[in-house]
Amino acid sequence: MALRWCDSIRLIAGNFISKCFFLFLRLIFLVLQSISWKINGITNVTEKNREKGSPVAQAFKKVAWNKYCFLLPPSLRDFILEHDEYVDLDYVVQHDNICLFFFDPHQDVVVFAEAEPGRVLWKSSSDSFVTMSQYKHAERLIVMRMADFHKLCATLPDPTKSVIIMGNTGRCGSTLLTQVYEYSNKVISISEPYPLNNLAVMYRQKGFSSEVLQMTRSIIRMYCRPHKCVPNPEGYLLKPTGPSLACTAPITKLYPQTKTFYLYRQMNNVAKSMYKMSFFLPTMRCTYFFSRFSGNLTEMLFEKTSLPTEGTNRTVTNDHSASIFQAAVATKMYRMMRDDGHQVWGLLFDDIMADKPLAVRAIFKASGLPESLVTDALKAFERDSQTDSVVSMEKLSKIKPLEYTKEDQEESSKILEELGFPRLDQDCHLEGTMDFKEVLGMK
Repeated sequence: MALRWCDSIRLIAGNFISKCFFLFLRLIFLVLQSISWKINGITNVTEKNREKGSPVAQAFKKVAWNKYCFLLPPSLRDFILEHDEYVDLDYVVQHDNICLFFFDPHQDVVVFAEAEPGRVLWKSSSDSFVTMSQYKHAERLIVMRMADFHKLCATLPDPTKSVIIMGNTGRCGSTLLTQVYEYSNKVISISEPYPLNNLAVMYRQKGFSSEVLQMTRSIIRMYCRPHKCVPNPEGYLLKPTGPSLACTAPITKLYPQTKTFYLYRQMNNVAKSMYKMSFFLPTMRCTYFFSRFSGNLTEMLFEKTSLPTEGTNRTVTNDHSASIFQAAVATKMYRMMRDDGHQVWGLLFDDIMADKPLAVRAIFKASGLPESLVTDALKAFERDSQTDSVVSMEKLSKIKPLEYTKEDQEESSKILEELGFPRLDQDCHLEGTMDFKEVLGMK
């Protein structure tokens, strides 16, 4: 199948040109801002705060933003910001419209997003993914030093109710399942917060070091802090991106009662959805190019995204096989976690859709949540779970579906077999997958 060169180049090159133009404007703005800060004394105040180690955070008004691809780490370089004021550290935990955004990759600082009063950034009414919600709806960014962030989190309590981790392959219904928890109105449900990616990378590099454990405790306390919009929650759900499931290890070490799930789907359905989504995400689209021409580049890209690399130094001949390849590599995260001894429940999306009430009852029971929440939670199935996102059903429907031949399917099946999964013509039901009736004592 053709790579759809025109559409691919329009996406990759178009976003690149847009980003370069934005960075040029940002550079001009920073030069003028630096002059203005010196004239108005802001530079002196900033330097004095830095010298004294004053525990304050700096609030910036968001002037503009530009993101090349949402799969890349958030950065202050994605924004044009204007100084607004200095605030106390605890300001960020006193308001529900403020949410932890990212750890800047270029500076040792922590960034929070502040939306308009009344908007809760992690709720699906703002966006299906919290990072996208923060880009779109933040009116201010609040920046504090990493050391101050840890000091602040040390004053917050540990969660007293269930912490739930929802791992996933991507394009498997995990956004919908996250909203099932949210619609119970008693679970704080945060979809793909980027700090969990940072934690996963730290854990892979440093294991259970004191630095990793401190970061783990700070992240969990911050996301599970008291919220006025959900008083007395019954639990806290965090859905990491597919490659970041490794963050589960340090979380469960500090919070042993954490419940961990991994949602997956029949590979062919994941592949078709991934293909469409790639026309909105330049980095993902690049994977399709690399997998056609260079096994080394393909392996490097998987490594950069923290996915397993065993068996990835290879090329494919079509987009169907490239999609299956990506889906299978992502799903290997589940097997790796189980092989390492972690208690992870597998959840097959097709099983959930076959009997929604039964599935939600079983999943909530395994999550340590009361059955009384199920009725409200089931309302999440009545809407498009990604209505407000860049990959909503409406937008994906405009992308021409993935076309493939029997030969393409055969190549994809061979890839699945080599990576240890059933062929496309066989049911994909992985070891450790939850039996809903068994969990509910109906067997």
